Amino acid sequence: MSGNEGAGLFLSDKLRLLVDLFNGPHTPTELATLEKKHLSQVSRALGDLRKHGLVEVTKSGSRERYYKPTPVGYSMINEILRLTR
Repeated sequence: MSGNEGAGLFLSDKLRLLVDLFNGPHTPTELATLEKKHLSQVSRALGDLRKHGLVEVTKSGSRERYYKPTPVGYSMINEILRLTR
């Protein structure tokens, strides 16, 4: 497997997380459970998505961090969903 194939698989994981957030904010723990991934993998992916302006942190009165898409993230999700229909 070349380096690009591995990056594609990882990109796919990030896109799945972004789509998971489309229906509402989630904590990293919730996303890890939903996607059957290690919490560290999800946290790292969320950090990358945040760095690129696709997700943001919102708090819901608890100590947990909830992530949700930014307007740019919502636009990307809508485009992905449009292309896959």
